[in-house]
Amino acid sequence: MRRFSVLLLASLCLTALLTACETPVEASPSSLRGSPVADDPYDALEILAAEIVASARLARENRASDVPLGKGEGALHVLRLLRRAIDEELAWADTDHPFFQAQDERYAKLALGNPDNLYLVTRADDQAAYKITGRLGSTPDFNIQLYQGYPGVHRPMRARGALGLDALVTDEDGNYEVYIGGQERAENWIEMLPGTRRILVRFTYGDWATEEAGEIAIERVGTRGTPGVPADDAEVASRILKTSAYLEDALTGYLDLVDQVYEGIEMNTLRPMRQLSGAVGGLSGQSNATGRYQLRDDQALIVTTRPSDAAYQGFQIGTEWFEALDFVNQTTSLNTTQARLSSDGLYHFVISTRDPGFANWLDASGAPQGQMLLRWQRVGPLDASHEPKVELVAFDEIADSFPDDEPRMTDAARRDQIAERQIAIERRYGLSRR
Repeated sequence: MRRFSVLLLASLCLTALLTACETPVEASPSSLRGSPVADDPYDALEILAAEIVASARLARENRASDVPLGKGEGALHVLRLLRRAIDEELAWADTDHPFFQAQDERYAKLALGNPDNLYLVTRADDQAAYKITGRLGSTPDFNIQLYQGYPGVHRPMRARGALGLDALVTDEDGNYEVYIGGQERAENWIEMLPGTRRILVRFTYGDWATEEAGEIAIERVGTRGTPGVPADDAEVASRILKTSAYLEDALTGYLDLVDQVYEGIEMNTLRPMRQLSGAVGGLSGQSNATGRYQLRDDQALIVTTRPSDAAYQGFQIGTEWFEALDFVNQTTSLNTTQARLSSDGLYHFVISTRDPGFANWLDASGAPQGQMLLRWQRVGPLDASHEPKVELVAFDEIADSFPDDEPRMTDAARRDQIAERQIAIERRYGLSRR
C-alpha cells in the first residue's frame, strides 16, 4: 500500500514539474521553490525517480532501441544522462568555488564525444568573472568554450564564446591567464553573455602515448579563500528538481539533435564535408563529415581519406544513440597519428563487426548499426580531393580495397595496439605514469 502511495505521489509531483516546464521561461525547477514539494528533498527525489521512469519509456519507444544491442545502449543512455544531470546540478552547483572535473568519456560517451579529447568542465555564474591559469602541454589542439542553456529543446544549449590555441597568448614557457567575464581585455578574454552556465575545455590528442595535456586551474575572481555555504533542505530540493528537469530536457534534446544531424542520411554513406564557421562562439578552423552504417558480419565498409594540413584529423564510430563506443579496449576510433598511411598515400579504414586483419580497423561489434564522424581541426581549406570515399564490400573481399603491399596485422599485433590504448588512457586520466 505504501509503495502504491509513493508511486502515486511521484506521478503527481512529476505532473506538477512538467506543468511548470511548459514554457522556456518557466522551465527551471527553481520556479517551484517555496511549495511544499519543492522544499522537501525526499519529495524531490521521488520526482526524479518518476522522471527516470518517464525517460525509460521514451527511450524504449525510440527507433534506436530497435537496432542490434539498441535496448541496452538506450538504458545506458538514460543513466549517462542522469549522471551528467547530477554532475551539472549537484556536484558543480557552487559557482563561487568552481573546479574543473574530467568529463570521463570512457563512460560518459554522450554527443559522440571525441575519444581523442580530454574534456574538462565546470559550471559558471553569468554575473561573475573567472580566471583560468595554466601551462600548455603538447597536444595539437586546445580550446576553451562557453555554453548557454541545456542540451534540450526547452532550453537549447548554445556555444557563446570560445578561445582556441591559435588565439591564445602565452609566455615563452607556455604559461597563460585567461579571463572570462568582467572588464574587457585586449587578449585572452572571453565575454560572459547572459545565460552562460558552462565552461568546457578540450585538450585534443594525436599521439596518445607521448602527448601531455599540460596544467590548468580555475577560480572565480574575488572568492579565493572564502568559505563555502552549506545548502539547506530547500536548496538541496531545488537542486534535485533541477536534476530532474535536466534529465528530461537532455533526453529529448539529444534525440532531436540526432534527427537534425543524421536524419535522411542513407545507410553506409557519408554526407559531404562541411566547414564549421566558428560564428557566435563556435570553434573556427574545423570541418567534419557525418554518416551512418549498417553491417552484417559478412560485410565491411571501407572509408578512404587523404592527409591534410590539419593539426588534428580523426575518425570514429558510435551508436544510434549518438554515443561513442568503447575506445579504450576496442579500436573504435583512430586519428591520423595512430592510423597507418598506405603506400598509395591514402588512409584506408575498415568498419566491420570482426577483425579484418588490417591496422586501420574500426570495431563495430558493439554497434552493427551506428554513426560515423570524421573531424578536421585547425585545418586550412579542404577541396574535393579530401572528400572521404565510402564503399560497402564483402568481408572476404576487403583486401581488394588496399594496395597489394598492405601488411596484415597479426593477433599479437592487435593485442599490442589495444594495450597501448589502455595504457595511454590510464595516463590521460591520471591513474598511471607508465
